[in-house]
Amino acid sequence: MTALGWLCVAAGGMLGAVIRYWITSKLNRKGGFPAGTFAVNMTGAFLAGIFSGLAAGSPAHAFIVYGILGALTTFSTWNSEILILWRDGRRAAAVFYALSTLVLGIVFYMVSFIYVSS
Repeated sequence: MTALGWLCVAAGGMLGAVIRYWITSKLNRKGGFPAGTFAVNMTGAFLAGIFSGLAAGSPAHAFIVYGILGALTTFSTWNSEILILWRDGRRAAAVFYALSTLVLGIVFYMVSFIYVSS
């Protein structure tokens, strides 16, 4: 990767992290369904599909997909929230959250990629 590519990833990562923090602070509620994390993961999967189909290999792709969307989506947070739901006895919610995020994330990515690639 070029120096410009690294700079694009770093700049996008800062922006994505701030966006994720803002959205999850507005939508997540203590003891509730982690709606903010779910929203950023689904949005990130959808947008990654679009931009992977449109701008793969460009500095814009590095900025958006690896930078913004890499920081926006939150695999480690997702795992932690599943464990918290499970530990709190909300096992159905934990399983629903885990499976829906996984399945819908793949679906959103595929649909958006196919749409922009056709």
